[in-house]
Amino acid sequence: MSKRPRLLLFTSILAAFTLAVLAGGCWDRREINELAFLSCAAFDMEGGHRVLTSEFIRPSTTAGGGERGGGEALPQRQALIVSDRDETFMAIGREKALGLPRRAYLAHTTAVLVGEEMARYGIKEVLDFVDRNPEIRRTTLVLLTRGPAREVVVRAQSGLEKNLGKEIAGLHKWAQVSGYGFIPNINDVFFDLSGDAGTTVLPVLELNPQPFPPILSPGGAAGGSPAGRAGEPETLMTARLNGAGLFYHDKLVAWLDKEQTRGWAWVRNRVKGAVLALPCQENNLVSVNVITSQAETGVDMQGGRLQGKIKVRVEGNLLEEQCRQDFTKEEAVKSLESRMADQITAEISSALNAAKTAGTDVFGFGGALHRRYPEVWRQLQGRWSEEFKKLPVTISVEAKLRRTGMTGRPWQPGAH
Repeated sequence: MSKRPRLLLFTSILAAFTLAVLAGGCWDRREINELAFLSCAAFDMEGGHRVLTSEFIRPSTTAGGGERGGGEALPQRQALIVSDRDETFMAIGREKALGLPRRAYLAHTTAVLVGEEMARYGIKEVLDFVDRNPEIRRTTLVLLTRGPAREVVVRAQSGLEKNLGKEIAGLHKWAQVSGYGFIPNINDVFFDLSGDAGTTVLPVLELNPQPFPPILSPGGAAGGSPAGRAGEPETLMTARLNGAGLFYHDKLVAWLDKEQTRGWAWVRNRVKGAVLALPCQENNLVSVNVITSQAETGVDMQGGRLQGKIKVRVEGNLLEEQCRQDFTKEEAVKSLESRMADQITAEISSALNAAKTAGTDVFGFGGALHRRYPEVWRQLQGRWSEEFKKLPVTISVEAKLRRTGMTGRPWQPGAH
């Protein structure tokens, strides 16, 4: 047989084999109506046991709610909560199959929450569990809770989003404009803990009671409200960010309050926007909207001793003032810029003192020392936590007021 017929025969056999394989369909297909999509999960430790609480997205397009007077329903998450405990998180995952009529699908997980006891024990176990799973992405967000994370997942409500995962995704997008809030992802945490200092910061997610607007009673309905009168407002437990936790290696060692969290964020270039409420004459305030912020962290050697440096430059616009100052005058602008710098310096100093007390270099001085003086770093690396506590740090903040809105002078009644 010549070469050409043999080639045609081989091609025909190969094509027939390919068609036979493809005709069988996709061997690893997953029907969407057989999947349970995980939105977020909480990892806790209770009495030596692991507790895993999962929020699955409920497929129904109409989420129900508890009936109130007038027939209107309270907002309820479009989700199913499943919580189990066992000796390992993997065992809990397999246990869920006994009560979940669909296969758990983890690729769309928005966030993982770590409870306080689990965080003090160490988050290495949680990070290892989520990173080994091929479905969970490293872009999944990570948060911390005071007390059990399960409480937040179970009790959180929202009138805007259909599940807690979406709520957290929205916070991640918009909370940064305040400067007080940020949410890292799994990859960020791995990067921080693998760095020279082996530290990281996780934001705290907590329950926040908010009033739910009352409704008009149509006809002297349940609750005893006369016709046309509004009933009593009810309370929703919404989720919000408030402060952060400091981690040394993989363990929670200290807390930062809201202002200290922003102090850390100034230095680590996490502030996408912020409002500074600054005191002025007669106990009144003036508000400045920070539009740009840039910081640098470094280490110098002076007289054989290490010296840390923090330099921050911010620019902002005047939004509101209660002091009736004339900002067309240079002295008023300089005074406001000085107060801007003072408040930012105070927030950074407070955060720095908290980090030094805990021995957690979350400001990046260890990395700066390693880059500039690698020989010195090799000598101090093993005891850097203690050296950081003694490191003197100078903070320099340069603040600029760029605009004062549509007017520079305050409006006065009767003025023309």
